[in-house]
Amino acid sequence: MYPRVECNRRKLLQNVETVSGMLHADNKIMCAVVKGFCADDSVMHILEESSCDWLADSRIEDLAKLRTKKKRLLIRLSQLCEIPEVIASSDVSFESEQKTIRALQAEAAKQDKTHGILLAIDMGDLREGIFYKNLAEIEEAVALVLQSPNLSLLGVGTNLGCFGGVKTDLNNMQGLMDVASYIEQKFPVKLPYISGMSTAAMEMIENRTMPARVNHGRFGEAWLLGYDSVDNRRLNYLHDDVFIFKAQIIELKDKPSQPIGNVGSNAFGEHVEYKNEGVMKRALLAFGTQDVNYEYLIPLDEGIEFIGASSDHTIISLHGPKRFWVGDILSFKLKYHALLHLYTSKYVKKYIV
Repeated sequence: MYPRVECNRRKLLQNVETVSGMLHADNKIMCAVVKGFCADDSVMHILEESSCDWLADSRIEDLAKLRTKKKRLLIRLSQLCEIPEVIASSDVSFESEQKTIRALQAEAAKQDKTHGILLAIDMGDLREGIFYKNLAEIEEAVALVLQSPNLSLLGVGTNLGCFGGVKTDLNNMQGLMDVASYIEQKFPVKLPYISGMSTAAMEMIENRTMPARVNHGRFGEAWLLGYDSVDNRRLNYLHDDVFIFKAQIIELKDKPSQPIGNVGSNAFGEHVEYKNEGVMKRALLAFGTQDVNYEYLIPLDEGIEFIGASSDHTIISLHGPKRFWVGDILSFKLKYHALLHLYTSKYVKKYIV
């Protein structure tokens, strides 16, 4: 059935083992981020066989369904409305708010559990975390965790590249280590983990220039898609076709390149100008923006040009010598946003090959 996403089991496992091996060679922890495929059970079975150390997700619903021996990390700051689920379904979480830390302590005591905290530090990407210069606030958060009997301060971590596009480098990694050292000087504690690595740090990992003390990372795009979008770089030692999207042609017609009649906005309220390119061979594919935005798809067939999409249809123009027919299946490699959207859509079938 189509549309569908196919996950290549062999290539996925090779990618995970490659990244894990690079990290383990320098005594670093590989935390596999599984939100890209919504922690799909069939893919998780492959990961469970792998040598990655931890599993991470931003959605507690995904972590809740995991049956794993690996440590589970919630990488989005906890919502106050989901505190019971966070304690029940994750072992460690990123946190920055004292109100949330107090709520986690109360719930962990209620469930008779010990919950790990990685204190989120904002090193300049300006998404989550206590800003690294606000040392007084960092001290207050650390003191609160240390005085909470059901919480354990496991370390500090930062996110780079996802919002501000800040690249991972020696300066911000040194800054994160300085925060950890400051905490250890102020309090009788040794932090086992400094979590500063992600796909955005792959170049430093490749060159083995990542400081030894930065020993924990959360990786998704690298092993999923063989790509580093922050540096706009194909990681040639990893497969970039682990996941392939396939869709079927449902109509194939020669039509004008411009709409005919009085033109207003389309179904999404957009006013689009189309060039006059004469009559073109146009195909309709059986997926739309409800499933995935075509801008995040990379056609594997030559001579395919995306024209536009509605919620249930995607329109392409066909060029070149290759003949296409109604019923033909077109294949696409994926960018990270495409993978997220396709696995979220219940209308897209998922297969392991």
